[in-house]
Amino acid sequence: MSDLYSRLLEEPTALIGACYDDAFRFTAEQIENIQLSGARKRFAEMRKKIPVLDRLATEQGIDEIAGIADVAPLLFAHTVYKSYPMSYLERGQFDKLTRWLNGLTTQDLSEVDASGVTLIDEWMDLLDAQTELRVFHTSGTTGKLSFLPRTDREWRQNIELSASRIRDWRGPGSGPDMMKNKRPLIAPTYRKGASAAARGSGYQVEMYAGGEENALFMYPDSRFSADVASLSGRLAAAEAQGELGSLQISPALMAKREELVRVERERPEQLRKFFAEAIRRFGGKDVYIGAVWTILYDTAAEGLSHGARQVFGPASVLHTGGGKKGKNMPDNWREQLVEFLGFNNFYEFYGCSEQMGFCMRCEEGHYHVPPTTIPFLLDPSSGRPLPRKDGLTGRFASLDLLPSTYWAGLVTGDEITMHGLETPCKCGRTGAYLLPDIRRYSEKEGGDDKVICAGAPAAHDQALSFLNELSE
Repeated sequence: MSDLYSRLLEEPTALIGACYDDAFRFTAEQIENIQLSGARKRFAEMRKKIPVLDRLATEQGIDEIAGIADVAPLLFAHTVYKSYPMSYLERGQFDKLTRWLNGLTTQDLSEVDASGVTLIDEWMDLLDAQTELRVFHTSGTTGKLSFLPRTDREWRQNIELSASRIRDWRGPGSGPDMMKNKRPLIAPTYRKGASAAARGSGYQVEMYAGGEENALFMYPDSRFSADVASLSGRLAAAEAQGELGSLQISPALMAKREELVRVERERPEQLRKFFAEAIRRFGGKDVYIGAVWTILYDTAAEGLSHGARQVFGPASVLHTGGGKKGKNMPDNWREQLVEFLGFNNFYEFYGCSEQMGFCMRCEEGHYHVPPTTIPFLLDPSSGRPLPRKDGLTGRFASLDLLPSTYWAGLVTGDEITMHGLETPCKCGRTGAYLLPDIRRYSEKEGGDDKVICAGAPAAHDQALSFLNELSE
């Protein structure tokens, strides 16, 4: 463990491949040293290479990270990754979108020619072909997609880190080694596309399953289209605002949306067929499943009603997050899942797509922040950091030190209560942890959530304005 401590002081990505359990045995002083050293390193590496970070630091008057408190004013609102003008998508101005993205990454995109691109999917394929980036997008439920400039190397690090969490979360070597011992992968989602789920699953096929022949997707030949995701979000937002009739949508794009609507309408039946095929091909074997609780519960309830029980091997793995999404499930839903799946090796996490350092849930029900993530609670009204004390509730913000080509310091939309800064969790792990009662400020405030960052609000506005100026 002392060796891991010294290596983390030099480079935060030393966590990847290391014994993950060791990362939760540090003292409070060691954790602060790791975080301060990492913050200084990432800021020094990225400031002059990421224009929007440089502009924000200049506006805030921050030239160096003297202490943890200096990090807070440099955290982006999570909306920064969708701060481009919507007209870039509506008018097919992907050359401008490329210049906008160039302001958020250390990778040089100046030689990418996107002037002939007309669709988001085409643009992301172009970046795949001509750069080290493997950009991914969020779901865009609010009407606008976020675009994250993660590199191929960072994606591979992310998947290897997930394997370390599975292997060591309940103690060194307590779980299977996903990297060394390949196993069937089951994913009730799309095989193709650039969503966070599709990107991650694609790497898992190679790194966990050992190839396509050992993987099963619900839609193996279909692509989750970024264009359709963007359009669906815009339609929902326009409908909510009574502006549906004012949208100008091409017939080709509308046809793509109608196809996706049809596919999603048939999803319950497809889900039944999918798991029937999974049982046929991989029944009794130890498998890896990545899915949210709600999809799995619906499948389990359906399977149990037809007598399907203990369908997979006892050393199988379920990697899941996202909570119950507001779905009503019976008190014994976990027991039903175990009865259907045949294993209880569940790894549940809290995190956001923009970051690699997910918070794993312990046996006490708490989500533990890894030492390579610097957590903050902000006052939701002023944006000021709350004292670093146990038991306070506020807007969660953090800097993930693992990404090295984009600034993963974000202010989220989540209300969270944090502990572990003074007294460790009863599970024995050290470091900050989050209570499981997590909710969105948008839900609390009736759908409206004005994200206020730390530091001077005008500085963040100036940085965003500068980012869009770069794209013109």
